[in-house]
This record gives sequence, C-alpha cells and structure tokens, in this order.
Amino acid sequence: MTDVTGPVRVRFAPSPTGFLHIGGGRTAGFNWLFSRHFGGQFILRIEDTDEKRYVAGAADDLMTSLRWVGITWDEGPDVGGPHESYVQSERHAAGVYRPFVEQLLASGHAYKSFVTEEELTQMRADAEARGIRAFRFRGPERDWTPAQVAEAEAAGKPYTVRLKVPLEGSTSFSDLVRGGEGISVNHADLYDIVLLKSSGMPVYHLAHLVDDHLMGITHVLRSDEWVPSTPYHVLLYRAFGWQPPIFAHLPPILRHDGRGKLSKRKDDVSANRFWERGYLADAMFNYLALQGWSYDDHTEIMTRDEIVERFTIDRVQPSPARWNPEKLLDMNGIYIRRLPTAAVAQAITPFLARAGLIADPPDAAEQAYVERLTPLIHERLKELGEAPELLEFFFHDVAPAGSPAIFTYDPALLVPKKMDATVTRSALKAILDALSPLESWSEGHLEETLRALAEQLNLKPGPLFGIIRIAVTGRSVAPPLFETLTALGKQRALTRLQDAAAAAEQL
Repeated sequence: MTDVTGPVRVRFAPSPTGFLHIGGGRTAGFNWLFSRHFGGQFILRIEDTDEKRYVAGAADDLMTSLRWVGITWDEGPDVGGPHESYVQSERHAAGVYRPFVEQLLASGHAYKSFVTEEELTQMRADAEARGIRAFRFRGPERDWTPAQVAEAEAAGKPYTVRLKVPLEGSTSFSDLVRGGEGISVNHADLYDIVLLKSSGMPVYHLAHLVDDHLMGITHVLRSDEWVPSTPYHVLLYRAFGWQPPIFAHLPPILRHDGRGKLSKRKDDVSANRFWERGYLADAMFNYLALQGWSYDDHTEIMTRDEIVERFTIDRVQPSPARWNPEKLLDMNGIYIRRLPTAAVAQAITPFLARAGLIADPPDAAEQAYVERLTPLIHERLKELGEAPELLEFFFHDVAPAGSPAIFTYDPALLVPKKMDATVTRSALKAILDALSPLESWSEGHLEETLRALAEQLNLKPGPLFGIIRIAVTGRSVAPPLFETLTALGKQRALTRLQDAAAAAEQL
C-alpha cells in the first residue's frame, strides 16, 4: 500500500461553469473518501475566477448535488472555516493574491507582459508558417530592464503577469496513482503561462496554488487532465519556497463505447439529472467509487462505511474507467430492492405528486393508497422516477379508445395471439359472470376463481389473464394481476371489464 501519513487535508475546487459533471462528483467522492479514511478534513472551494465561463446558480447546484450523493465538507462557502472566504472571487476582492504576484515579480520568477492578443495571434501564425508545430510563448519582456517596464506602464499599456519558465533543465514530480514514479518534463517543452490577467484577476494556476498553500492542503487529488499543468505548479511552489502537496491524478472516465471522455454535450452526465430521475444517493456513491477504484476483482456492492474503510490510493488505477449507464441502473435497482417497502413508498411519493397523480403534499388517504400500491412495483423499480408510469392506471380511468377516459387502449389488444374476437367476447362475458358475484375480493380468492374459470373455458391461464390485464390496465405488462385487481377494488375493476366487453362487441 502507498504510504500516507495523516492528518490529511484535501479539497474539491470546482469552477461554477454549469451543472456538476458526474466526473466532478467522482473526483469529489475520492477526495472525501481519502479524507475520511485517514481521519482528515475535506474542503470545498469555489474557483470562480473565469468570468467568461461563470454561470449564475451553478455553485448552488454543485453544493446541492454533492450533498445529495452524501458528500459533505468540513470547511466551505456555506459552512465557513478558519480560512474564509472559500470563494476565489471574494478572496481576490479581499486582496489575497496580489502580494504573491508582487513577490514573484520581485524575485524574478514572473514578469509583466505587454504583448496584446492580436500580437500573440500573429506570433502563433508566424511560428506555424516556419513549421513550428507547437508554439511555446516566451515573452520578449523576460529580459527587459526595469526602465523599459516602467516606460510601458507609464504609457498606459495593459499587461498580464506571466511565469518566467527556465529555458533549460527539467521539472519532475511524483504521482501516487502512477505508483509514485517521477514524471519529468523538459522546460523547453513548456511556455510562459499567464498568472494574472490584464483585468487583475488571477488565473487558476496561481489562485488555486496560493489557496492550497494557505489552507494547508496536503494532497491534491484531481483529474489527470491537470498532469500537463503540474510542472508549472511545481515551478511556482519552488519560486515561493513552499513544499508542494502530494499529487494524485485520477483516471479519466470514458464513454460507454470507449470513444472519448464523458461529455456534457453528448452524454447525460449532469449529477442533478440522476436524483431527478430517482437514483438513490447510496447507489450513486457506490457506483462512482468504482470509477477508477476497486477493492478487489469481484466486490461491487458496498456500504458507504465499507468503502471508506477500504479506500486507498494504491487501488486507484491509472488506466481510464468506463461509464456504464446500464450497470448503474442495475445497481440502483439493487439498492431500491434492499429498501423497506415503506421507505420506497415515501421515496416515490414526490414523483407521483410531480406527475399530478396525487396532491403535493398528499393527504392521509392518498399516502395510504401509495403505501398499498408500492409492493406491486417494488421489485420492478430501477429508478424511482418510473413509479408514475407504472402506477398511473391506478389513479386515472382506463378504457378502450373512443371513450373520454384519460388513458385509452386499442380494443384489438384484447384479442390474444392464437385467439379470435369471438372467443375473446365469450371470455369477457364469462369473466364478468364469475367475478361480479364475489363477496371476497382478495388476491387468493380472485386467483382461485379465475384459474377455475380458465379450466372451465378450456383456455390456458396466460391468454385469459392477458385479456383481464389489458382491460383493467390498458397495457400488456403491468404489476401482478391479482394484486392489481385487489388494489383497484371490485367496482373499478368490473367497470373496466364491462367497458372492455362492450368494445369487444365491435371487433
């Protein structure tokens, strides 16, 4: 196992540029697990210095989505902590970053660049014309005298502040996910990155690093897309004379077909979509934990406490994970089936209310009816959001097409395969004759009566029960028949059978 000594402090620092991507949820989850396994702290920090991509309300969605999946933070924007504020724009307004920019300028590790965007574009074009495939910017101001800098400033020229990357040598760093092996990058392959925009706003490279240092972050667990940027961060740590945190770059999550990473444009990957559809937080947390990490080669279903106990970085694989929505769906179904039926009834109630099947909030009678119906679909649910479609015929009238009922069906569906309309009409009449006199409308009595009727009519139970199922639900696939008849009640069931018999006369 990779040696990790506590106490550890980790952070999840998303940019509020949209809804929380499920990959971001995985990164947050790994950080949370790491902190809980080693008894440390998990910090949430909002990195909103990219004004152009900022989306109003995105930070609230991020926090709501994280809390839904059961990820809470010890310090953050809404809970406070010893390092407030935990929002970078607020830290910028408070002047947190400027002294560090001045320190880098004074030490010669950074410089003011007066190159405009137009000039930078022309530089790229010139490099391409010379056959240079990878343009690596090195500002002419790197070697300016203080007098030249002062003259440009006096002329009112806007400037950015860039890191002065050494021209020779290399920078190395270690990565826990890659077994601690050193990753080395030649300085000739780097360029002078922007640290401070002309607007005075720090960019990610500087702001996150200053915040990580000031907040005492010991380990940085982040997406592997940041591997190419890490040499710059190491150079900055050295420039400040600070000890870098320990890095662990997490594997990417590929699409189900393996063709590229999960994409907001192509895939359903916004975290809020999953709780809107009725995924359980524990199921989602369990599945996210398996995106790049595993306990062994066969254990998949684990409680949150078990995952915390078992989570170690040495079991995180550097190779890409692959998102499998069907596997997630199946896992969610397993978690739903493990819930007590009463808990499922409570969980599906908001979905039924949203669909207009019951009031919001439901009255006592409606809630009791939901609890009565839940056992009929408990074993079939894979998403809680499926409940309205599975149960809607219990709340609205069902009748053959042409009637004013909300839900209608094609009367031709009443005729089973290998059976004609004449036999169907006779069967429906016999069904009504057998069920109408019943005084006990229980599952057992209904089953006994209808099986006896099938034998009497010399019909197989399947086709006969299929006729009844279409008549009372309007669909060929529905919850168990006898439980459905019982839940509908005698009068509603008989009314639907009578409507079906009338429609069958026209076939």
